[in-house]
Amino acid sequence: MGTEPALCGPFLIHRHDRVFESCCPFCGLVCDDVRVEVEASGVRVERPDCARARSLFAVPATGQSRIGGQPVEAIAALRAAAALLAQARRPLIGGLACDVAGQRAALDLAERVGGVVEHMNGAAQFRNWLAFQDSGWMTTTLSEVRNRADLIVFAGTDASRFPRFFERCIDAGSQFGPLERTVITLGATPAGGRGTAHAIEPVDLAALFADLRIRLAGGTGAPNGIGGVPAATLDALLASMKAARYGVLVWNAAELDFPHADLTVQAMVELVRDLNRETRWAGLPLGGSDGDTSASQVCTWRTGYPLRVGFDPAGPRYEPLLFEASRLLAAGEADTLLWVSVFDPARTPPETACPRIVLGRPDMRLDAMGPQDVFIPVAVPGVHHAGILHRMDGVVSLPLQGPSPSALFSAAQALAAIQREMTHAAA
Repeated sequence: MGTEPALCGPFLIHRHDRVFESCCPFCGLVCDDVRVEVEASGVRVERPDCARARSLFAVPATGQSRIGGQPVEAIAALRAAAALLAQARRPLIGGLACDVAGQRAALDLAERVGGVVEHMNGAAQFRNWLAFQDSGWMTTTLSEVRNRADLIVFAGTDASRFPRFFERCIDAGSQFGPLERTVITLGATPAGGRGTAHAIEPVDLAALFADLRIRLAGGTGAPNGIGGVPAATLDALLASMKAARYGVLVWNAAELDFPHADLTVQAMVELVRDLNRETRWAGLPLGGSDGDTSASQVCTWRTGYPLRVGFDPAGPRYEPLLFEASRLLAAGEADTLLWVSVFDPARTPPETACPRIVLGRPDMRLDAMGPQDVFIPVAVPGVHHAGILHRMDGVVSLPLQGPSPSALFSAAQALAAIQREMTHAAA
């Protein structure tokens, strides 16, 4: 295992070792057993065999700032960004795919300019928040799934967006002795290729879980079943759920992409609550990619609200419907978009009529830049510099190493530099 890089000024510099054990920042699992080697061409993942990690750890150490598609010096891009924000009436600070330090700096800047903050995964997050705010929920952690869960029911997801979920949480042995697990998928494909699957459309899941609650309470469910799942299958499913010693219901709100999907999440969490009168059950909402769990945590501890917060002279204001990013841009209520996306070069900003300021990975490509659009390449936490990320279950914050230092600003440094340029210009 390599020694941890030392911090010198704003950037990391190496000690002698070139092999590091590191946390991976590129999905919500934030796997802490990744072994990387620093080579002349960049960072190479030695293990594990995760295609997402291998692809996203390979990032250039340098990048070119641009205004309107034309190359410029970094200071010119920072000043152009500062000028756009200074004249904006209601800027939207979106994307927010960065580490904890970047989230804090984004909130600082939003407070300074009277902006709205919203994560690129906000639509999916909001489906969960509505259910949580309405009635609360009973959820578990990745460690509890690995160590205790004997029945895992996947609802509308096969967890494939999290490449090592089965390896880390399902196939790994329990710390408390032998544990036999059963996997059931409510969807077309068995999750991880394991267990049994019942084909049902995601839009029918809310009705299915409501029907299970009726049966659990002793009532008569739908005689012909729900969404193509026969009544006898529903009875057998409920019997398995009641017999579990520690059951976990898994969903991914990003895959429940249809109108009023929050009601599906609500039906799930209410079934989990009811099952706890019979045995022990918990929910596990998958997510956490692109730093969205960190964004929510930081915004909550700084403002008392989750994301979709706007900063007014009277203080932060939570408007979950009015401050939806797509609505603000479509209505022309946001007149400047500042987009932060440092993990995945494919997560580019939306097309919009207002000027865009993009803080992105150096390998991000913006095919069409307007004359006022600004691109500032920034370093990747966990590759170019150290940082902190929250895991998807929200109970652990994990340290990221920076095995391959870069002269690029981190997202936090770039946001702070933009704010300083605004101060200098106003002086």
